[in-house]
Amino acid sequence: MSRTRTLRSSKPAVLKPAGLGAVAAATVVSSLLMPAPAQAATGRPVEGGAFAHTARLAVGDAADARACSATVVDQWWVASAASCFTAADGRRPAAGKPALKTTVTLRNGKSGEVVELVPHADRDLVLARLAAPATDIAPVKRASSAPAAGSELTAVGHGRTRTEWVPAAAHSAAFTAGATDATSIALASKGTDALCKGDTGGPVLNQAGELVAISSRSWQGGCLGETETRTGALATRVDDLGQWIDATIDPLLVRPGQTIPSGSTLVGKDLKLVMQADGNMVIYHKSGGDGKGAAIWDTKTYGNPGAYAVMQEDGNFLVYKKDGGDGKGGSLWSSATYGNGTENRGAYLRFQEDGNLVVYKKDGGPDKGGAIWASGSYRRANVLTSGTQYQAPFWIDAETKIFYMDRGGRLVIWDKSRGKELWTSGAYGGDGSYLAMQADGNFILYKKDGGDGKGGSVWSTATFANPGAFAHFQSDGNLVVYKKDGGQGKGGAIWHSDTWR
Repeated sequence: MSRTRTLRSSKPAVLKPAGLGAVAAATVVSSLLMPAPAQAATGRPVEGGAFAHTARLAVGDAADARACSATVVDQWWVASAASCFTAADGRRPAAGKPALKTTVTLRNGKSGEVVELVPHADRDLVLARLAAPATDIAPVKRASSAPAAGSELTAVGHGRTRTEWVPAAAHSAAFTAGATDATSIALASKGTDALCKGDTGGPVLNQAGELVAISSRSWQGGCLGETETRTGALATRVDDLGQWIDATIDPLLVRPGQTIPSGSTLVGKDLKLVMQADGNMVIYHKSGGDGKGAAIWDTKTYGNPGAYAVMQEDGNFLVYKKDGGDGKGGSLWSSATYGNGTENRGAYLRFQEDGNLVVYKKDGGPDKGGAIWASGSYRRANVLTSGTQYQAPFWIDAETKIFYMDRGGRLVIWDKSRGKELWTSGAYGGDGSYLAMQADGNFILYKKDGGDGKGGSVWSTATFANPGAFAHFQSDGNLVVYKKDGGQGKGGAIWHSDTWR
């Protein structure tokens, strides 16, 4: 039986052989991170902006860090090999915070720490979440099918070359796809190209530049310090893991300890959450934005350039000043959902498809309950029947327009296609205000403690004396108050916003 080697260091050493059974390959894992000039690689040095999504991964302290490669799959996540995090006793990495400090260095030279690992259950694959997003790196495109046998593939990594223990630059190697099973792809080298120590976790790409696999093991023929001549390798398939990857990297999920830096945007189905450069965190319709309008909810923390938001591990969601933070002060706004003891440990934030921003308990969710705070900015029904009240903020959708009430209590009809206001109440009810379709037929905006018989009205359609009347934000974008037995196509309109054009 063939004998292979388990590789865990870039230092020249005599390594104990270890067999892999039917598949002749060796684990390609770590190399010490030491600066060295890039020279000839086992394949070709990567130049310019090619394969910009590839990254270097360092697991452990700088003095003896295990080095691997990785690839950016989302601004918050990189994919690599789970074997890069295997413990000394052979245990697979556990989900959660890495056991050892882990740093990712991107091709643009920026570095960041890994704060969470999500290993796949039965493959040499892990998704690693960054503490701050890689906003200026385009994620790798993902393939949705396995490569055909004999098709050309490119593996990219930061591992050893023929002449350098740890080169500073990435390199690429040419392979052809061999046998494919449910979890892996055999790689046959073209010429003398090979994968070496430190290449584990790097991307394997098809001819379209799409990610089909992650480098896992190799014979390392021709790599510096090796006497082996075989150059084949084995890669972990990812082409069939689209649903698992998407569920893990969900861009609208903000996990415990995760930061939303100044200038970041979470883009939902219809709305977007923006942590603006001026310090205000705002929920806009996608057709609006900073300086353009359509702001439905905000933290009112403008005037604090560089401020950022964080979902703390104690369950509190906060906006901090630029130099503030947990234990340092500088809080500008919070959801006030911090835990008493461990009550809210593991609570997380979700920006939902309906536009609501919600803090959920650890085991809660949109279909499971457990909400402990919400912005209230979710989409409502188009018809307000007699006696219905809508609390600010809210929004109602139509084909080309939306009707919304912002956190400050102002009513607006917004043209999505043209990106501008068509109508506004011109009045502000303030925090806690609400819109009521009264039983007497009046459609009215009240302050927080106002109401029928209590005062506090700041705007109305003056359509009282029409019991049973209702309001309808129509598909054509017109907001209409109809008599009890009226309706679109039936007549009976007693007030409208004249925004149907």
